[in-house]
Amino acid sequence: MRSIFDPLYRLTALMAVLALVSIAVIILADVTLRQFGGQIKSSDDFAGYALVATCMLGLAPTYRRGEHIRVGLLIERLTGKARRLVEGLCLGFGVLALGWASWWTGRFVYDSWRFNDVSQGLLAIPLWMPQFFMFFGIFVMLIALSEDLLRLATGRAPSYMANAAAATELPTFER
Repeated sequence: MRSIFDPLYRLTALMAVLALVSIAVIILADVTLRQFGGQIKSSDDFAGYALVATCMLGLAPTYRRGEHIRVGLLIERLTGKARRLVEGLCLGFGVLALGWASWWTGRFVYDSWRFNDVSQGLLAIPLWMPQFFMFFGIFVMLIALSEDLLRLATGRAPSYMANAAAATELPTFER
């Protein structure tokens, strides 16, 4: 399912992968250096920031592929207009919740920048930098949900339905 936002979703997926790789590199380097009596200052802080970036930046690409866990006990039993209505209500609630989260995380990042908040670790890292990845990931997820709500409103299937159906056709170890 093609979208004008596909490059943005691919970018956030790449950023999430890079953040995940950076966790491995930081931890491996820190463990290695400790064998020789050294350490990386604030390595646990950097790994924590990268963990949050991995989770938040991976939200939208994972959602678009239909790989988030969905509890569809009610929705899967509905058909036709009833299902579209419930899907629309769920997407609408998700858009509202993510809009609210985007607003407040954006304010949080702005306040950290405005007040020059820094981390309390060995290195004084401006907190707006790692917090920005949290905001960006949530905002891109808001875009993805809004796009699917618009798709549903115009009579098309949301991305997670089309992509989840395609994914079940592939052989997996779960069967």
